[in-house]
Amino acid sequence: MSALSDYIKKELERTRDEIRAALSGQKINASGRSADGFRVRVSDTRAQLYYSRDGGGAPLTTLEHGRPAGAVPRNFTEIIEQWSRDKGLRFTDEKERRRFAGAVAYGKIKRFGYGRPSPAQYGSRTYNWTLPVQETGEKLKEVLPWYTKNYITDLIYK
Repeated sequence: MSALSDYIKKELERTRDEIRAALSGQKINASGRSADGFRVRVSDTRAQLYYSRDGGGAPLTTLEHGRPAGAVPRNFTEIIEQWSRDKGLRFTDEKERRRFAGAVAYGKIKRFGYGRPSPAQYGSRTYNWTLPVQETGEKLKEVLPWYTKNYITDLIYK
């Protein structure tokens, strides 16, 4: 890969890592699958920062705006129970864990959704992942002419 490809790859990876850290810092990324969905692919002719749901991550709109209230999966209580185990939440016994999972699954999430703004904040975003991407795009627009000029100069005079 050329120096330009290396530079672009580093910038895209920095942006990806910034998005992942923000998702984790704002506790939007419970399982880690959504943050892992942001990937970088670079070749000599193309560079991409893209989001893939192959690993089971949430749709980007859910990451931004939260999950609406409504239907939940049939085994949602079991999903919440397993999540509580994975997160290391401690309960006195499994019965207490089941009560917790049921209250979360069918109480809060089914009635109110998850990560949704209040009606007064409607339209606001839980996390705006597009801002770091736009900033990186602006930075690359400034740097690319310099790299291109030096690359062409090197081709001519070497």
